[in-house]
Amino acid sequence: MALRLRGTFSPNPRVAPLVDGTVQPKGIEITWESGKAGDLHSMHLRDSAHDVFEFSISNYLVTRERPADRWDWVMIPVYASKATLGLNTWVNTGAGIESGADLKGKKFGIPDYTMTAGLWFRAQLEVLWGILPQDIEWYVGRQGEESHGRQMGFESNPPSGVTLHWTGAGDVNRLLQAGELDASFPAGGTVIDTSTGKVARLFPDGGRRFMADFKRKAGFLPVNHAVLVQRRLVEKEPWVPEALFEAFEAAKREAYRRDRDAAGVFLDGNDDMDWQASVFGEDPFPYGLAANKAMLDMAARQSNLDGLTVNRWDLGQFVAESLRDT
Repeated sequence: MALRLRGTFSPNPRVAPLVDGTVQPKGIEITWESGKAGDLHSMHLRDSAHDVFEFSISNYLVTRERPADRWDWVMIPVYASKATLGLNTWVNTGAGIESGADLKGKKFGIPDYTMTAGLWFRAQLEVLWGILPQDIEWYVGRQGEESHGRQMGFESNPPSGVTLHWTGAGDVNRLLQAGELDASFPAGGTVIDTSTGKVARLFPDGGRRFMADFKRKAGFLPVNHAVLVQRRLVEKEPWVPEALFEAFEAAKREAYRRDRDAAGVFLDGNDDMDWQASVFGEDPFPYGLAANKAMLDMAARQSNLDGLTVNRWDLGQFVAESLRDT
């Protein structure tokens, strides 16, 4: 009889063949639930009721340092999404921002300071232009328990060394239009009003040059989420991580077979796949620890720079033991 598990994943073409049942993990039957990634992350922080799920790499680092019994998870080295939310950055046209290099000293609105997309945006600013997290004032747009930072205690115990503010509901658009914010990538559901002529995109090309420049310097593209499994499940059924890893890899290959665009990186469309393949490779979503070690090391380093963690964690130690040679 197959082992029955509960799983969650936000819509993702590289995982769809697993969720729709085309690919079946060996010896496992998963009942999948779907939703917006941010909402799912809040649910996992609140009650951790699912067996296998995607989760923010940045928030996972924080849970290792601010542990709770319900946050005892093991990583499967599957990284099926890129950190591209920052490519949807808007700037106030009066702020004098022509490129990311101009963000130093500015006021920046962000859905959640702790989010992985924010961590990687800050890493990219540092790698490309030497801008540190302390060089920018950060304004958080998510409200109440929608904010993962609040759920993990950062409102009462904020990150060390950075300037962090909590805006009111819906304030990101208003503050950006009024010039009280210089730039922002909006929280979920926030609509940036472009009719006023007071805002413009920071990356008119959808972030292609920005991502290509970072890839050239860092050697990889930034990754948003990892796949996590309950530690108690791994201890009871130590064969599960390998079965899941193989299934996720098979699902990705099936997704690429179905549609070449499944290997696309950008949110604004992927009608330039020949260019993407030439810059990012035919498979820009490699799984396994070896292919992602440099990425995980930089994420841990950036978490320190951001004031989110004190320790310099080796994320590889949190990968399921049977998958550390992948």
